[in-house]
Order: sequence, then structure tokens, then C-alpha cells
Amino acid sequence: MNEKKQKILESALELFVERGFHGTSTTEIAKTAGVATGTLFHYFKTKKELINQLFLYSKESMLNDIECQYNDEKNLKDNLKELWFNFVYYAFENPQKFQFILTFHTSPYITSLTKEQLEYITEDMMGVYKKGMEIQKLKEISFEMAMDFFWGNIVSTVSYFDKYPQKVTAKNLEKAFDLFWDGISK
Repeated sequence: MNEKKQKILESALELFVERGFHGTSTTEIAKTAGVATGTLFHYFKTKKELINQLFLYSKESMLNDIECQYNDEKNLKDNLKELWFNFVYYAFENPQKFQFILTFHTSPYITSLTKEQLEYITEDMMGVYKKGMEIQKLKEISFEMAMDFFWGNIVSTVSYFDKYPQKVTAKNLEKAFDLFWDGISK
């Protein structure tokens, strides 16, 4: 990716998390990125296009960092645990990106096309759920519900430990995963 475009995306991420969509102007984004406003519009025709590209970039970045393939040598619980922990640790290590994804996950500014692009990528990663459903180790719910429950649990876990950072211990993380596992396993 072009260095200027990267700087624009990073500046937009910081400002959108800090000030929200309406509280952030394209002029502020360009200034923070150290580029002219015209340069910003060279890469992104509108502010809405910018936020969609940023959402796609942020979510793809998260999914690439987390990448976790189903390992047939491990049982379902261990596969799901690895994926769950990867998401939680990603959120701990990338709080700004995670907050941006969380804030704009249901935003009306994110187009259906952007969401469709991400569904395809996410579905591949969440194959561990499909495997669990196939071997009937997980409760019989739709794949979409399972994905939403997974995401909701990650968000709740991260929010809890963000509120109580002194409680981030291996034992408490294990307990948080067990709550999740008990909710989806038969």
C-alpha cells in the first residue's frame, strides 16, 4: 500500500475512534496524516468511501493477524479456544483498531458491499464452528447466530478486562473462555 494512503488510513482510524464520524473532518484527517486535503480525495472520493476502506482494511488486518486454521490433530474445544484467545489477544494488543471495528461494526456508513466482502473472509476463518456443527458437538443454531455469539463474547470479555485490567490473568481468561464454551457446547 502506498505510504500516503497508509498515513491517511492510520490518521482516520485515530480520529474516528477519538471523535466519531461526524466529529472528524477530512481536513483534520489530511492534516494529521501530513498530506494535502486534495491528496486525501485522490485516494478516497468521499468521507464515506474512506470509512468503508478503513473498515475493510482494519477488519482484514485483524483477520490476517488472527489467522487460525482448523487443526484435525486437536479436538474442537482446543481449536475454538485457540481462535477465541487469538481474538482476545488481538484486541488487547490493538485497542484502537479493535475499538474502531467495534464502533463501526453496525454503522449505517458501512455499505452492504463492504460487509459482504468481509463476510466471505470471516466465514473461512470461522470454519471451526462449521466443523463443530458437523460433528454435532455444538448446539444447533444457525452459523450466523454462532458467529454473532462468538463476536459478542469477545467484545464482552475485552470490555470486562478493559474495565478491570488488574484481573487479566491466565486463570480469569480461562474462566471467560469456559463461560463461552459452556454456552455453545452440547
